Amino acid sequence: MRKQRLAFSRRELKMLAKRLMFHPICMRVTLLLVGLQVSFVGLRYLLGATLTYGVASLAQYGDTVSGIYFNSEGFSILFRMDLTQMVLAIPVTYAQLIRFVVFSVVVLLILAPIRLGVMEQYWSMLRGSGEAGVRPVLRWFRQGGKFGKAVVVELLLGAGVRLAGILATVPSLYLFYLFYTTTPSMAAYTTTSSLLQIGATVLAIAALVFTFWLHSIFLPVRYCLCAHPEYSLGQVFRRGLDSAKGFRGAFFGFRLSYILWFLVSQVTYGAMDIFVTPYTSLGGMLFLQEAARARQGEATPQQEEQDPPQGLE
Repeated sequence: MRKQRLAFSRRELKMLAKRLMFHPICMRVTLLLVGLQVSFVGLRYLLGATLTYGVASLAQYGDTVSGIYFNSEGFSILFRMDLTQMVLAIPVTYAQLIRFVVFSVVVLLILAPIRLGVMEQYWSMLRGSGEAGVRPVLRWFRQGGKFGKAVVVELLLGAGVRLAGILATVPSLYLFYLFYTTTPSMAAYTTTSSLLQIGATVLAIAALVFTFWLHSIFLPVRYCLCAHPEYSLGQVFRRGLDSAKGFRGAFFGFRLSYILWFLVSQVTYGAMDIFVTPYTSLGGMLFLQEAARARQGEATPQQEEQDPPQGLE
């Protein structure tokens, strides 16, 4: 069986996405989304709804071992690193935890429909049809069916994928725990210590890759919902997952090619999403569009000599 391939290269699709991202409609709705995202980041810190951590000198903790310690106001997670004479501390109060959960739920309920509304405008721009602008984005709040589906999909891509990623790091954390427990000083460093350290690092990297891969697996569900908001939730998941069928590995690689852009987004607390969001989203939509054409046998050798696609048919 002949292996399916896209009619256009990764570079061509990304170049087209880069041109489309500066369309006035695209930038206008993206500014609405990113402005809210950055505002919520600042508000989260002002309200104390963040979970923080710190590194302190081991001398301040004496013989306290690694573990979870409860008190009247909350609990603290301590991780001793005797080899470096440091302690990783994560103090959490119950009030802080409640604020974190409540704030996260409020942000989800506000940003989920807006994000899907913005993505819907991206699709409309590619199709060259539909009402364009900010007003259609806000309709995702007024239409209960669309609102509920947006929340479910964004909850999966956000909390669901992150929880899976946290669970995936448990093996690496355990090996790091064994490493620091059995290696209190350089004098105690052995071949076993080296193997534990290498193994923990490899598993930590593998957990990050797994989390990114899992997100790329479910991301087409978001694109499917914003392209077809009339679908039921079952249809959204079924057709969304099927949209990358035969190209899941290629789609993961395509998303991975944006890794530096995602890092820029993280270090700027989402401020650079004004460019990152449309660039990566439009690229993903174009990729899945071409994947659908390839599966349907529409991509022919003659198409490879044409210009990149200008939108959905």
